[in-house]
Amino acid sequence: MAMTLRLPPNLDEALRAAAAEDHRSVQQEVTHAVETYLARRETEEIKSDPETLRGLAEARESVRAGDVVFGAEAARALVRDRHAL
Repeated sequence: MAMTLRLPPNLDEALRAAAAEDHRSVQQEVTHAVETYLARRETEEIKSDPETLRGLAEARESVRAGDVVFGAEAARALVRDRHAL
């Protein structure tokens, strides 16, 4: 999406300084800032939902207990082991 962004002079100056410091273009700096904002917003939404937090805690416990496998080969081995029972 192409757009024009009008900022107050103090924000414009701060944005240009941040872009220079981070070795990015102003456009890249704005994109990064928007991505960061959206990620934080999503995190806050997750943290405010008790059911989601319970699900994450259960998933963490499953990982600790070794009930979670990673990768296609690990999943295939799990299926083979279950069929062998």
